[in-house]
Amino acid sequence: MTTYFAFPAGESLQTGSHELLQRFAEAPQEPHHSLFVTVANAFADQVIQYLFLNMIHNMDGQSRAARILDKLAGLIKATVHTLIRQSLHNRSNEELLPLLDYVRDRQLVRQENGVAVDYVCFPLPLDLAGQFTHVFQQVDHGHAHEHRLALRDAMLGFAELSHFHFYEEPTSLLKLGFVTRKAASMGGASIKSGSRSSINQLFPQLSFDELVDFVEYFRKMFIEVAVDEPVSLPVQ
Repeated sequence: MTTYFAFPAGESLQTGSHELLQRFAEAPQEPHHSLFVTVANAFADQVIQYLFLNMIHNMDGQSRAARILDKLAGLIKATVHTLIRQSLHNRSNEELLPLLDYVRDRQLVRQENGVAVDYVCFPLPLDLAGQFTHVFQQVDHGHAHEHRLALRDAMLGFAELSHFHFYEEPTSLLKLGFVTRKAASMGGASIKSGSRSSINQLFPQLSFDELVDFVEYFRKMFIEVAVDEPVSLPVQ
């Protein structure tokens, strides 16, 4: 079994991703950088929705925790949307080809009630998945307060991993000019620093009920997949 962190791609991202892969499978002559920008923005928005906005929606909007998450979500959205525009606009199809495999790698396609449903995903290392499983079990047994720091530590590891898969990995696949590469590096450093700071501020001050609610929400995005279960769209 492999444990994935995964959440629904949503109709817009699923449709756009499929169209993108299909167009490139047809060896197009016309440029598709505009569609790539649309799909990349939808991808970024879906990540932000599930990692931040959904949790903010379930919190007291005036709470310190909600304000911390809202500030980080705003930083990430502004940084990533700017980078997408700068790095993908007017790119040739040939320059964008390396990103196609990335699109496929971040897809988990599962059959649900006879329908293929797309998820955004990345695999979790066994040790990190085990950390989360242990903390989730302890919270289920009523020990949320005693394991808040263990949850914080697991989230710090998760933040590093998600930053790699959702930011560093795709930006590394493009040949960026000096100015854009510098902007990507600085933006990535800001996001990474902001994520660590937010996690260190957030988890030590969450109430018992907030910890329980967080675990209840977050654990739903841990999906175990059998080795022989398909985890990506077939290459067209």
